[in-house]
Amino acid sequence: MNFTTREYGLLLTGLLGAVWFFVMYPSQDPRSVLDLTMEKNEIQQKAAQRLESFGYAVQQFEPEVTFGVNSEFLDTLQQQIGRPELIRQMKAGEIENIAPFYWQVTFSPTIDRRQNISGSGMSEGEESPGSDDEEIEMRLDMQGRFIEMLNPRSIVPLQAVNRRALASIFDTGQEAEKYLSTLTDSLLTQQVIIDVQRSSRRVQSREGTALSRLETSLKQKRPFRLFEEDIFKMGSYYLSQTGWEISLLRSDTIRTGRLGNSNISTATVRYEWTNPALGKQQSIDVRLMATGGLIGVSSAYSLGDTEGTSYRQIWPVLRNALIFLFCLAGIIIFFFRIRARAIDTKPALIVAILGGSAAAIAMLLSIFPQVNFITDPDSWTTSIMILIGVGISGAAASLAFFVFSAIGDSITRQHWPEKLNLYDYLRQGMIFNKPIGYLMIRSITLAFILAGVLSLMLWLIPYLYIDISQVFLHEQALWPPLYLMLYNGWAALSIVLGIFLVLGGQAYAQTKNKVITSAIMVFACTIIAPIVGNYGPVAQEVLIAVVIGTALVLIYLRWDAITLLLSYFLFLGLVRTSTGWIVEGTMDGYIFVFFMTVMGLLFLFGIWASQRGKEAQALSGFIPDYVEELAQEERIRQELQIAREVQESFLPVKTPQFEHLELAALCKPAYETGGDYYDVIRLDDNRIAVTIGDVSGKGIQAAFYMTFVKGILHSLCREIESPAELLKKTNRIFCDNANRGVFISLVYGIIDLSRKEFYFARAGHNPVLHVGTRAGKVDELRPSGLGIGLATGSAFDDTIEEITLKLDSDDLLILYTDGIVEALNENHTFYGSHRFNNLLARQENVSAAGILDTVAKDLKSYIGRAKQHDDMTMVVMKMKK
Repeated sequence: MNFTTREYGLLLTGLLGAVWFFVMYPSQDPRSVLDLTMEKNEIQQKAAQRLESFGYAVQQFEPEVTFGVNSEFLDTLQQQIGRPELIRQMKAGEIENIAPFYWQVTFSPTIDRRQNISGSGMSEGEESPGSDDEEIEMRLDMQGRFIEMLNPRSIVPLQAVNRRALASIFDTGQEAEKYLSTLTDSLLTQQVIIDVQRSSRRVQSREGTALSRLETSLKQKRPFRLFEEDIFKMGSYYLSQTGWEISLLRSDTIRTGRLGNSNISTATVRYEWTNPALGKQQSIDVRLMATGGLIGVSSAYSLGDTEGTSYRQIWPVLRNALIFLFCLAGIIIFFFRIRARAIDTKPALIVAILGGSAAAIAMLLSIFPQVNFITDPDSWTTSIMILIGVGISGAAASLAFFVFSAIGDSITRQHWPEKLNLYDYLRQGMIFNKPIGYLMIRSITLAFILAGVLSLMLWLIPYLYIDISQVFLHEQALWPPLYLMLYNGWAALSIVLGIFLVLGGQAYAQTKNKVITSAIMVFACTIIAPIVGNYGPVAQEVLIAVVIGTALVLIYLRWDAITLLLSYFLFLGLVRTSTGWIVEGTMDGYIFVFFMTVMGLLFLFGIWASQRGKEAQALSGFIPDYVEELAQEERIRQELQIAREVQESFLPVKTPQFEHLELAALCKPAYETGGDYYDVIRLDDNRIAVTIGDVSGKGIQAAFYMTFVKGILHSLCREIESPAELLKKTNRIFCDNANRGVFISLVYGIIDLSRKEFYFARAGHNPVLHVGTRAGKVDELRPSGLGIGLATGSAFDDTIEEITLKLDSDDLLILYTDGIVEALNENHTFYGSHRFNNLLARQENVSAAGILDTVAKDLKSYIGRAKQHDDMTMVVMKMKK
C-alpha cells in the first residue's frame, strides 16, 4: 500500500495503543476481579437449595440468574483505596467480608402462585399480589456462598416453623431438636413469642435452662418467650450458613415487629463490624419469625460522604441545562436555515429515520429482558404503555436527528465543506474507492489510539472510580450484538452531529478561527462527557472528558466528520465489549468476538478498497440541490441587477438644464427592472421633446419593450415634427415587432421655449397635469388616444388627438405613471388623484426639484411599510421667468 511516512506513524501509534489497551485495561477495570468458574445452572441450583432449606416452596417460583453489583459501595472502595490497589487486594483475597459483586437469583412467583400468595406480609397501603415486589432475591458471592436474601414483601415460608433454627437457642443441641420434632407446628406457632424486654438471666435462674423453660411453659400452657440472647443465637445460626465471616461480626441491636396486619411476630437482628482496612462500618440484618422461619438477610455499608454532595447534585443539573439551551439554539438555527432555504431535507430525513430507529430499537431491546411481553397477562398493560413510550421516544429522537443533521450539513457545507468530503462519497453510493478504504484503516487505528488514551488516563488517575451499574453487556439487552451496534451508532451520531457539525460549524462560521472553535468543541465534550459509562469524582470525570474530547477534536481537525464518527463508534465498542475478555469465562465473550470480527472485516475491506478502488481524482464531487438552486437564484439576481443597471443607463443620466425651464424626474421600479420610461431629448436650442410611458406588465419583459420603444422614439423624434404623427408611426413599428397582447401607454410632447407652448399627444396614458399660476388650480389634460399596440391602422390613427397648451411663467407641467396615484398603503387604500392634485396645487414658489421631493416624501409616508406593487415615474417641468 502506498502509505506516507506520517500514515505509517499513525499505524504504529495505533498498534501501541492497542497493546497498551489490552495489557493495561484489565488492571484498571474492577470487573477484572470476577471469578466466573461457576456456571449459572450451578448458581441457580445452590440458591434454590438454600431457599428451600429455609422452608420456601421453590417449585412455586421461576428463577432467573443475573450478575449484580453494589455500585455505590464499589465507587467508595475505588475512591478510598485506589482502583488499581483495590483490584490487587480483591484478587489476592486481602479484603474480608466485602461483596461488591454478587450472583443474583430472582425467584418470581409463577402465574398460578400469584393468585395464592399469602397476604400475611402485606400491611395497610401495600400493593396487592402480582407486583414485582413479590419476588425473592437470593444473592451469592462469586464462590457461590449465600450472602443475602431480599424479601421486600415479607413472603412467609411455607414451613413457618424451622426446628433447627429454634434448636440453636438451646444448649442441648440434638436433644432439643429431637424434642421439638415431637411438637406440632400449630402448637409452636401459638406458644412461641418474642420478648426482648425481659431479662433472660433472671428467668433462667428461676426456671432453669432454655429447654426446661420450654417444657415448663408448655406444661403450664404459658407462652414460651424468646429473649434477646435467644434471638442472637438464632440469628447466628443463619449467619453461619452464609458466606460472611461470622467471627468478625458483633451483635448489635434487635428490632421487633409484625408481618403486616397479622399476629406473626418478627425480630430483626443486626450485626456490625468495622473493616480496619477500609475504615467502613458494615451491618448485616437477619429478620426472623418467632418460630425460627427466615424472612430475609440484608447487608449495608456506611459509605460516608466520599465526594462533595453539592458537586454531584449540581453537575447533572448544569449539564442538562446546557444541553437544553444547546437544543433550543439548534431549533432556532434550524428555522433560520429553513427560511433561507439552506437545508437539504433528503439526507436529513434518511439520517433521522436511521438514528431514530436505532435509538428506539436499542431502547426496546434493553426493556425486553425486564418485561415479559408474551407469557404474563398481568404485564400486558404495562407492556403496551412501554411500547407507546418507546414509540414516542423514537419519534422525538428522529425529530432531533432531522433537525441537527439538517443544520449540521448546512452550516458545515457552507463554512467548512472539506469536513463532508467522505460523507458526500457515501451519500452518492461511492463506497469502493481509495478514500473510503483509507477511512476504514484510519478509523480502526484511531479507535485503538482512543482506547489506549483512556487506559492511560485511568492508569494516571488511580483514585478515579468507574461507576458500574450493570456488570455484563449480555444482561442489559436482548440480542446484545445488535444492541451494541445500534446503541453505539446513535450515541456516536449524536455526538458528531451536535458537537462537531452543528456547534463546531457555527463557531467556525462566526470566528473563522480554528483554535477558538476547537476550544468550544472541547468544552462541549467536557459537558457531554463522550466516554463509556460514568466516572467520578466530578473533577476527575471532567479531566478525563477533556482529554478524550481533545483527542476527538484533533481527529476532526485533521480529517473529517465520517472519520470521527467511525473512530468514535469503534472506540465505544472496544470499551463496552471489554467484559468479553477481561473476565475469564464470561458470557460476553461472544459479543467481543463478534465486534472484533466486524473490525477485522472493516480492516480487510479497507485494504482491498485502498488497493483496488478508484482514486480520489476520479470521483465526482457532490453539490446538494439547494446549493444549486441558491446558486441559480444568485445568478438570476446578478443578471437582473445588470439588466437594471442597463435600463437605468437608458434613462437620462442627468436632467438637461435650460435657461427658461426647470426639469426634475423620478423613476422607481417595483422590481429589479420595470416597464416605466421617461426621457428628455433636446431637439434644438428652443425645443425639448418630453415623453413618459408605461409598458403593460412588470419585470424584465416590460423592460425589454421599454428599451424597444426608446429606440423608436429616438429615431423618429428629429424626423417627425407632430407628436400625433410620431405616435402613429411608433404604433405601426411596435405592432409589427411586438407580441400580441403587449401594449404601452405613452405621452409625447414638445416644449417650444421661444413660443412658450407645449403641444403633445396621448396614447392611452394618465392625463398631463397643468398647474397655471393665473388660475391656481390643477387641470387634467386628456386628449384622446389608444395605447400603443392595442390597435393598428385607422383604428388607432383616428383616435390620436394632438393639443397645444400656452404656458406662462411659473406654470407647472407634471407627467406621471399610474404607479403614483395607485400606490397602496398598509390598509390597501390608493394614494389617489385627489390627494396628488391637492398636494401639487399647494406648491407655489417651489422649484421643480422641490416639488418632486415633496411628492416623493408624501408617497413614502403614505405607503409606510406596505410593499411597492407598481413602478412609479414622474416628470416635473416648471417655466421660469
